[in-house]
Amino acid sequence: MYESGTWLSTRVLTTAAVFALGAVFTTVPAQAEDTPSVPSSEMSMGTKLTTRLKNKAIGNDLAYVVMDALSQRIVASKNGDKPMLPASNMKIITATNVLSTMAPTKTFTTAVFPESTSGRVVLQGGGDPLLTKRNLKALATKVAALVDHSQPLIVDTDLNMFPEPTNGPGWTKRYIPSVVSPVTPLGIYGDYSRNPTDYAINTFITELNRLGIQTSRGIELDVAADSIPLASISPHTVADAVHIMLLDSENNVAEILFRHVAIATLHPATWQGAAEAALANLNALGLNTANLRLADGSGLSRADRLTAIFLANVLRLVSTTDPTRFSVMFEPGSMPTSGVDGTLKAKFHRYTSAPSSCAKGNIRAKTGTLHDTITLSGTTHDADGQLKVFSFLVNNRPTQVIPLRTRQAIDGLAATITGCW
Repeated sequence: MYESGTWLSTRVLTTAAVFALGAVFTTVPAQAEDTPSVPSSEMSMGTKLTTRLKNKAIGNDLAYVVMDALSQRIVASKNGDKPMLPASNMKIITATNVLSTMAPTKTFTTAVFPESTSGRVVLQGGGDPLLTKRNLKALATKVAALVDHSQPLIVDTDLNMFPEPTNGPGWTKRYIPSVVSPVTPLGIYGDYSRNPTDYAINTFITELNRLGIQTSRGIELDVAADSIPLASISPHTVADAVHIMLLDSENNVAEILFRHVAIATLHPATWQGAAEAALANLNALGLNTANLRLADGSGLSRADRLTAIFLANVLRLVSTTDPTRFSVMFEPGSMPTSGVDGTLKAKFHRYTSAPSSCAKGNIRAKTGTLHDTITLSGTTHDADGQLKVFSFLVNNRPTQVIPLRTRQAIDGLAATITGCW
């Protein structure tokens, strides 16, 4: 249970003095402990936030929590335990689950296996969320050096790491092809088409043809677990994927990592299996997941629900309680920095004008946007240099203002925490 303000406890100390021929008990008068005082900077912050929340760009459906990271003291809050649409603040949760179930140095392997039938190989997707055309061409070059150029080559595929692609629960029809693609273990980074697997396979086959091998596409099959690859590539790590997911709010990366958490924790790599894995792991980390719903890993789902207090507690865990384990989240090029990079860069008009511009470079936070939702959750230091974690979740944002105005209003609230405004 979290309480704001001060608290008081008393104790009575009793000592006994034992003398020859008898015993005399002396009771020390009760003494009040030093009462922890709320820093003046926090009192000022709370007052300012209360006033600045009354903003037409924010509206009436706001939940927020500001917490002192060291003491876990709630500095200010409103509707902190209300389940809200988190939008891409869900990626904070995905990153936390990923880094607590997989080593940041773990790599994703895309491989080609020989078949018993001459003139056939199997291209196996390994769930690399950052796989590029250049990577696939490099793999094709390796294969070309190992096969007979004088006979045609058929490329079969193994896509069994994940189940057959389907839309996520709560995804709207306009998401594909636009901001996310069907989840596949073999796709090219940045491809939001309806069939990213086809594009990846065709890229590989086209390169083999260019290298002088008559190549065509075959069938789908399952490679035996003990098979030895003919050639493989492992160009990206878990840390690389977490960096990109947080910095650029990359939805495809988030959804692939969502499935990897399921696999790492021995759950089915289905939507339901991944959601169950995510909640189970959060509980194992000691976090209270009551009233939450995790339908996907990106936050696109209209079925997702998080609370501001939960996000604040997660941020406290990763920044303060166990910072080494989750350090990838706060490395350069990971969680966006206010007015500097990622989805908080100046290009997007974040922290570029008063009143929030004074906080440029001082806030690390994850943004979130759906058509009716604007969110921002992260960390910063207050005027006294104390680390604060915060979460601002706006649902049903006012439609009479453009989304940027709501984002900038929330930026102002985060700047208030720093004490610069």
